[in-house]
Amino acid sequence: MPLQGSLVEMSLANLIQVNCQEMRSARLQLTYDGRNGEVYFSDGQVVHAVLDDKIGIEAVFEMLAWDNGAFMLDRDAPSPGKTISLNWNELLLQGMMRVPEKTASKAEAEKNKTQATLKQLRAIEGVTGAVISASDGIVLGADIPGSDGEQEAAVAVFVGSAAEQMGETLQMGLLSHGVVTLKDKRLLVLQLPDRFVGLVLSGERTSPAIVTTAAKETLRK
Repeated sequence: MPLQGSLVEMSLANLIQVNCQEMRSARLQLTYDGRNGEVYFSDGQVVHAVLDDKIGIEAVFEMLAWDNGAFMLDRDAPSPGKTISLNWNELLLQGMMRVPEKTASKAEAEKNKTQATLKQLRAIEGVTGAVISASDGIVLGADIPGSDGEQEAAVAVFVGSAAEQMGETLQMGLLSHGVVTLKDKRLLVLQLPDRFVGLVLSGERTSPAIVTTAAKETLRK
């Protein structure tokens, strides 16, 4: 019977170490974010790997950076070929050295995506500033003239969290949107599954409902 589990509980690096130390021959199937990869073991070594169009060492290096996903280990499954000759210890050493580089690249890509989203939100008629915050209040990105977004993010999280608790108590579901009047601005708060968005409205005549519709359309893209 295949052994199944989560890469959160047991990473690929640990799986490679255990299988190689126990001199197992096996096929390890990995799944993460809609991608499927395979790693093959024979006589205590990693001998073959494939992920998308990557084969061999590069496929292993790519999968070592996965911080989530699932695995399934089939023991005594033969390898379809041999594309890796590097000792498993050296393979892991080289692969783990590359993980920080991939993590940094991923973080940079996420940052660029957030900045692009902020620009699109700012382009909505009636919006003069935007902030995106994680559920714990950390500012993921802000584009508000004269502000670093910290205050607006704190208000968005407070309002969104309070509305979420009230919604659970009254069985009302997630907050669609809410408007908070600060000292010198009106802030439209939107709640997403894993973050909050605060939009500074340009004036009293700006319709929160219209801006909400446009913002949600932007956030779905």
